[in-house]
Amino acid sequence: MTLISIAITSDPVCPWCYIGYRRLTKAIHLYQRTYPGGSHDDIRITWKPYILDHDAPMQSISYLDRRTQKLGPEKVATSQAHLQRLGILDGIQFRFGGRIGSTLRAHQVILLCERYDVEEGTDYTTAVVEGLFRAHFEEERDITDVETLVKIVEEIVMMGVGLDEGRVRSWLETGQGVGEIEEMAGRARSEGIHGVPWFRIGGENAKEETAVALNGAQDVGEFLQALIRCEGARSVVSGGRGEVC
Repeated sequence: MTLISIAITSDPVCPWCYIGYRRLTKAIHLYQRTYPGGSHDDIRITWKPYILDHDAPMQSISYLDRRTQKLGPEKVATSQAHLQRLGILDGIQFRFGGRIGSTLRAHQVILLCERYDVEEGTDYTTAVVEGLFRAHFEEERDITDVETLVKIVEEIVMMGVGLDEGRVRSWLETGQGVGEIEEMAGRARSEGIHGVPWFRIGGENAKEETAVALNGAQDVGEFLQALIRCEGARSVVSGGRGEVC
């Protein structure tokens, strides 16, 4: 059995991060079904923070208004139509009638869930990240709102003594983990990540084990080849660039 670690640098309001994650999961399923021994490999995903919009308000505003401020009305309409067409192919029903703001609280939730997984030996974080993507892009829920975030975690995690509603709410309301998130996001930029999603398949750095770095929402085939290559390459290999935020 081989352990394949996948580190994903992303932001929950990045549509290409959602598309890229969906394509990666398709590649993982294909790898496990078709690659010799792939069904026995242990594939573990971790999530690294990235802040796309440092000026986004903590109090959310209309998604359409914010995108219009940044891109202009003509580009917004074209971008949304493009994403909706592509999203259907990956099982995503993009909707853009919700609200958007700072993603710090959403990143807090991700960090808390990762810590809980380490404490309890569970594996909830990736499901929570997918829940954040789905809530923002398909359900038009406000993922800047504390109560919404608590509810998303509650829907996915079997809340117990280790991670109850009060712990999640307190973590968010007191700003726990924010400094660490900002430091990690800043480090990502200093290391040359200037668009997300960004994937490192096969380890967090080449000294630990083989690694393949991919920038953007790659095709399923590119992800599949990266999973295969990471076992044989002896240094970081960068693939082609896909769509990024």
